[in-house]
Amino acid sequence: MNKLLIIDGNSIINRAFYGIMGNKMLMTDDGVYTNAIYGFLAILFKELENLKPDYLSVAFDLKAPTKRHQIYDKYKANRKGMPDELASQMPILKEILKAMNICVIEKEGYEADDVLGTLAKFGASKKLEVVILTGDRDSFQLIDKYITVRIPRTKMGKTETEDYTVKRIKQEYGISPLDLIEVKGLMGDASDNIPGVPGIGEKTALNLIKQYKTIDEIYNNINEQKGKLKEKLEQNKDLAYLSRTLGTINIEAPIEKDLNQLKVEEWNKQEVLKIFQKLKFNRFIDRFDLYNKDTEDISSNSQKSEDKIQYEQNVNDKILENIKKEIISNKIMYYYLDEKNFIIYSEKDCKCYYIKDIYDFKDIFTSKDILKCGYKQKEEYILLWERNIYPQNMMFDIAIAGYILNSNINKYTIEYLASEYLNFNIEKYLLSEGIAEEKNEQINLFEDVKENKKNKIYIYSYIIFKLYNILIQKMKKNSSIKLFQEIEMPLVEVVASMQYEGIFVDKTELLNFGTELQQKINILTNEIHELTGEEFNINSTKQLGEVLFEKLKLTAKKKTKTGYSTDVDVLENIKHEHPVIEKLLEYRQLVKLNSTYVEGLIPYINEKDRKDTF
Repeated sequence: MNKLLIIDGNSIINRAFYGIMGNKMLMTDDGVYTNAIYGFLAILFKELENLKPDYLSVAFDLKAPTKRHQIYDKYKANRKGMPDELASQMPILKEILKAMNICVIEKEGYEADDVLGTLAKFGASKKLEVVILTGDRDSFQLIDKYITVRIPRTKMGKTETEDYTVKRIKQEYGISPLDLIEVKGLMGDASDNIPGVPGIGEKTALNLIKQYKTIDEIYNNINEQKGKLKEKLEQNKDLAYLSRTLGTINIEAPIEKDLNQLKVEEWNKQEVLKIFQKLKFNRFIDRFDLYNKDTEDISSNSQKSEDKIQYEQNVNDKILENIKKEIISNKIMYYYLDEKNFIIYSEKDCKCYYIKDIYDFKDIFTSKDILKCGYKQKEEYILLWERNIYPQNMMFDIAIAGYILNSNINKYTIEYLASEYLNFNIEKYLLSEGIAEEKNEQINLFEDVKENKKNKIYIYSYIIFKLYNILIQKMKKNSSIKLFQEIEMPLVEVVASMQYEGIFVDKTELLNFGTELQQKINILTNEIHELTGEEFNINSTKQLGEVLFEKLKLTAKKKTKTGYSTDVDVLENIKHEHPVIEKLLEYRQLVKLNSTYVEGLIPYINEKDRKDTF
């Protein structure tokens, strides 16, 4: 069965924007915000890879009022306007989607939900497997035999998706997807300012619809209701019907429905490359191999079949001398160094040499004329200083280069760098049995390496050698080579010396700072308790969630078994709803400052080794 993927553009880009913001707010050198675009594309690429749709479309809202605003002028009246940082990214994203030949649909007077609904039902009528990607649960009413709603969720820092089908809706709500329209008519929707019947919440609404199926039948049998519930229903009949109308997605929006326009097509790669280069989306450029054919393809790093990379453990004096001569001649040394291992790669011999005595290369390390190309050179500085070797020209660290090219990940391991820039999976290689016969493997090593699969360091120096030119070219292409050479690499020695020598801390001043922070924390604590009307443990996620979302009725994500989420993204999204949120965000900042830089540093102060000068 062919598959149609429809994406709720506004919902997904909003999620991306608030998911990569604050200190992580991405922007280009000339100040163009890109975090929402980057996050949206990351989600899009993941879904394309997982679902492999035959047809694809993205729906967006427009600023103009919709039919619902004409019916009810207070519709979405409590919505805060789109932040400028996000609004500026919308046209760029649409430009990218156009270059990718992805069908973008938006219709004045209609919401993205109406476009989604119309396209989804059209796809279902063509017997397509339809998937709607959205963060909006309003789309649940569209679910049927052919239509699934896919909701992104963040769990343990990772974005996953949950699929909602007819079966799951019945399991979770006890009714059919279409019945959810009736439920919304009764309970309303605070986020869209749909009034519903005042005093009727989700539980009561669900029970009524389970029994009567529709609002019409509830009112046809109104005398079966009693007391306050009957009174609420009778007094707010018009609101119930109005709310049902407002909450019903229009599945007949006047848009062009043509499968040929929705078909997944090849990208205009040159145009996409041009935009990605401007936005510094280097990871995407590499991932999709977007460089022009006329340009050297620096992401294609196939090892020549005739090359044999061997490992040599028994290095005699003659070999040692030849290695040193090569390094001095080439004015560069490719090596891997840790507490137990020192391995040098020889480009001339295509061999990884294990060096037993690092002092044999003391003159190489201390030479200003020889560039040292290694991995985690901050740690290497300390290791060498401890051995009374004072290296110079330690100016190429593949981990720092990896960070310069993509600052959006947490670890820059050799495994990651090899996979990202050499298309080489070290783990897979070491675990494979028929190494020479593996079509996707690109390195043939000496048999000893094959036998000792757990010892990855055998090929680390080779990986460092292969990455050197590739990373340099990539940094030149995105104009970051100067940053790398003139700022980042010189700072490596500075940071290493700080770690090696230690830094002076005025303990009295630090304690005074802690006292000042604690006073501000106490003031904020009292202000938060006053604004919420009760005392509670602000550091308790459970108690804070109950106060914010049950007592104050602020907009919450779905409650889980462990309670409500109160992480920074949640609070940022609702800070316009109540003044206590700003206080909570400030409270958390000060608590983190105190725990990290006051309480965190004091135990490490060594007054015996105090140095007044350095």
